[in-house]
Formats: sequence, structure tokens, C-alpha cells
Amino acid sequence: MVLTEKTKNFLIRLSIAAIVLIIAGIYYLSELRPFPYEGYEKDINQLQRFDAELNEAIVLTRFGLLTNYDPIVQALNGAQQMVSDFKKTIAKHPNRSIEEKINKLEATVKEKAELTQKFERINPVLINAIYSFSKILSQIIESESNTQLVESCLEQDYRTQQLDKINNLFRGTLIYVSQSTEGKPKELRALVDEIRKAPQKLPKLDLALVYADKILELQPQMSEIDEALFQVPIVSNLNDLNQAYKTEFEAFLDEGDAFRIILYVLVFILLVVLRWTFARLQNTVVELHIEVERKIKAEKELEETNRQLENRVAERTHELTVKNNDLNQALGNLKDAQDQLIMQEKMASVGMLTTGIAHEIKNPLNFVNNFSEISIELVSELNQELESNKSKLGEETVSYIEEILNDLKTNCSKIKEHGVRADNIVKNMLLHSQEAGVEKEMVDLKNLMNDNIQIALESFRSTHGKFDIKLDKEYAPNLEKVLAAPQAIGRVLIYIIDNSLYALHEKQLLSPPDYQPTLTVTMEQQAQSVVIKVKDNGVGIPKKFLDKVFEPFFTTKPTGKGNTGLGLSICYDTVVKQHKGELRVTSEEGMFTEFTIVLPVNMRTSQS
Repeated sequence: MVLTEKTKNFLIRLSIAAIVLIIAGIYYLSELRPFPYEGYEKDINQLQRFDAELNEAIVLTRFGLLTNYDPIVQALNGAQQMVSDFKKTIAKHPNRSIEEKINKLEATVKEKAELTQKFERINPVLINAIYSFSKILSQIIESESNTQLVESCLEQDYRTQQLDKINNLFRGTLIYVSQSTEGKPKELRALVDEIRKAPQKLPKLDLALVYADKILELQPQMSEIDEALFQVPIVSNLNDLNQAYKTEFEAFLDEGDAFRIILYVLVFILLVVLRWTFARLQNTVVELHIEVERKIKAEKELEETNRQLENRVAERTHELTVKNNDLNQALGNLKDAQDQLIMQEKMASVGMLTTGIAHEIKNPLNFVNNFSEISIELVSELNQELESNKSKLGEETVSYIEEILNDLKTNCSKIKEHGVRADNIVKNMLLHSQEAGVEKEMVDLKNLMNDNIQIALESFRSTHGKFDIKLDKEYAPNLEKVLAAPQAIGRVLIYIIDNSLYALHEKQLLSPPDYQPTLTVTMEQQAQSVVIKVKDNGVGIPKKFLDKVFEPFFTTKPTGKGNTGLGLSICYDTVVKQHKGELRVTSEEGMFTEFTIVLPVNMRTSQS
């Protein structure tokens, strides 16, 4: 079909108009269209402020520094209103990921609201009971102290005993309310029952005991509510929601960029069409024919030139890419070697230092431990002597001497306890400083690993009770024996496995019932080494601590229970320094921790 000149001109104009309309639409989508969740950062920050105000008001009200509950109600209502605003926005602009995060946030806010209602119901009663109990007992103690001055000796002794019990109840209750000491409620209930059974009743004492019962009833509930309130994960849910919004905003920006690219292409096409149209209108058919031939020839030459240029650019780019990759790999290897040399030098220096310190304080520490034991024995002998001479001394003198002896015995026991702990630290420091002097032999790592897994499990269960885990073992069938000190490597395996068991146990205490503690042990054969990996799905190690785990005396476990912080330092010294291997750790907090041990197969070291 041959088109007339008029039809061609009409089609050209129609094409130009269509392109202009498309360009206008895409410009709106790329530049003028607003982000549907504009202002989300401000709303999230406001909700965080409401949560912080709620926590602050709860703390102030809990300790009686704030008697008005309006700040709690205002902060809670503000948080609920913000969640409602989030839901309204997501209803207008649905997004499955953001909606899930909002629903999760709504559930946590609702949970905190329920706990707050319990707090508002119980806290006033508890504070009133504490205040009334304190006021009545203070009056009783003051009154009884004045009354004792005019009573007979026998009656005065009885009232003194009663007053001592009331004093003990008063102090014990206040300590329990402020510290929530475990085991204290049972002791206080026994004291309340004992005072209640006394034949002589003091004025208002029964009312004070009723308040004491109410305190012992409500304080555990309030402690549970306090703990639950500050464990509600509103902040983490807000962070998740903020991340979901950011992800959506980045997608929005990417979509705008894509529309801009299309816009630029269409503008370019429009310009080409306009240029071609104007050229066609201004030139004759012959001139246009000549121009077309010239353009065709020029385009072919340009295409050939571009093709050659592209080939040269591609070749050069490939060369630069290869060289850049080689350089990056070399830099990475250099950085790893540098880090390892720094750590080895650091550990060597610390080993020399700890050896000197340990030898210097060993003998004085032995004197401290020995004389603390002797002092405890002397206090026991003094108690026996005092028991046999009670009749020669006054009752008040005997009581005073017994109190002094008990304090002295307690102090000596504490000295011995901390001296033994210091002695354990010194022993570990001496162990940390031992570089050689151990017999090396060809070791079957499979058997060594199996034996030490069993030892570590039995030791952990003996101190923590029943603890079931899922144990996955993957050993390569072609593992070679390595020249190593079996006791030293076994100690390394026990240290690392015990750390993994501790991490699994800690996470099990904080996780839902369906959590499965899992310990994965793998061994694989490489060209010149055997690689051992011990991985657990426990609490993990915070990123800021990863560079410190092999430093002496660094530990994240509670101190005072044999945790000296030297375990992983000894492991590093044993693997890297004694066996010329590698010891690395990778971890993600809350997810996993993996220790990697690399032992050379054909290592040649001096044996002693």
C-alpha cells in the first residue's frame, strides 16, 4: 500500500502528539507523583517518644515519685493513636510487608496496654499497703521503745524479743520491696506467722500484719509486670517497620529512575522525529534522497567506528577488571596476614606479661588463702571457748562477742572465696603462658572430637542440669592424622564446645518452646590441613565484641563463677602459636556463632 504525502504528514503529526502525551504522563510518574507514605519517619519518631514517655511515667509511678497516672494514659493513648494512623495510611495504600510490620507493632502496643492496665490496678494498692505498713510499724516501734522503760525485767525481755521480730519484719519487708530478693517472701511469711501467734498482741499490730500479707501477695505480681513491660519489643518492631518503609521508598525511587530513563529515550525520539520532519519539509525529494544516501554511508562508517571502539573498550575493560580483581585479592590476603601477625604479636606480649604477673602473685596469694583458712579455724575455736565460758560473761557481752566472731568468720570466708578465684585466674594465666614442653604425636581428630564432645556435654549437664541438644556431625571420610599435642587440642575443643553449649542454653531460656538447640561439628580435609568447624544456633556474639574474643580476661559470661576470660585466649595460643594453625570466629547476634580451627597436616615442629 502506497501512502500519499498528505497521509504521511498526518501520521507524522499524530506520532508527535502521541509522543508528547506519553512524555507528559511519564514525567508525572517520575517527578510529580508523591511518595504514598510521606512523613513516616516523623510518625515513627513520635511513637518512639510516646513509648519512652510511657516507660518513664511507669518507673516514676512505680517508686511513688509520681502519684498521677495521667502521663501514663496520655502516652499510651498517643501510641495507640499513632498505630491507628499507620493502619489508616496502609489501608489507603496497601503494602503486604508494611502491613505485617504494623500488625506486629499493634499487637505489641496492645500487649503493653494490657500490662499497663494491670500496673495501674495493682500499683496503687501496693504503694498504699507499703505506706500504711511502714507508718503503723514505725508507731509501734516508737511506742514500745518508750514503754520498755517502765516494765519489769521479765516482761521487758519478752517485749524486746517481740520488738526485735517486728524490727526484722519491718527492715526485711522494705528490703524485699526495693530489691525483690529471691527466697525473701518465704522468710517474711514465716516471721509474720510467728508474730501473729504471739500470746500478747500489740496495738494495731494485726492491721500491720494484714498490710504485710498484702505486700507479700502483690510484690511478686508487680515484679512480673515490671519485667514484662520492659521486655515488650516495641522498639525492635518500630525498627522493622522503619526498615520496611525505607525498602518501599528505595523501590519508589528505583521506579522513578526507570521512568526517567524511558522519558529521556522518548524525548530523544521526539527530537529525532521533529528534526526529520523539519528536514523533510525544507528539502526537495532529490536533496532528501542524496541526504539519505549520505546519512546511510555516514551511519555505516560510524557504526564500524563504534564497533571498533567498543571492541577496544571491552578489551581494555576486561584487562582492567582482571587486574583489579587480582589487586583486591592481594590486598585482602595482605590484610588477613597483617591482622594475624598483629594478633600473634599481641598474644605473645600478653603471654609474657601474664607469666611475670602470675609468678609474682602466686606465693602471696597462697599466704592469703592459707591464713584465711587458719583464721576461720581460729574463729571456730573461739566460738567453742566462748560457749564453754558463757556463764562467766554477761548475756549482752556474749551476744556482742558472737556478733563480732560471726562477722570475722564471714569476712574470712569471703577472703578465702575471692582468694580461690584469684588462684584459678593465676593458674589459667600460667597455663596461657605455656608455649611448648608438650609431647606431640599423630592424632586421629575424629576420635579426639567425639571424646571431648562427650566430656563437655557431661560437664555442662553436671552444672546446669538436664539439657538436650541436637548434635550434627559431618566428618570427611579421608581425614588424615595430624601431628599435635592431643591434650592441648582436646582442651581447645572442650573450651569451644562449652562456650557453644552456654550460648545454646542462654538462648533456650529466652526462646519459645519450639526452639531446637543445635550444635554442628564438621571436619574436612584440605591440601595441607584439616579444617574443624564448630557452629551453634545460640545467642551469638555482638559485632562490637568479635575483635576482642581472643583477648585475655575478656568474657561476656557472669564473673565470679570460674569465668576468668582466659579460655579462648588459651585456645588461640594453643592453635596459632603451638601448632602453627589458624583460629577464627564468625557470628551474627541472635542467630549463630561458628569457630573455625585449621591444623596443618605436615607440620614439622620441635618436640620436647
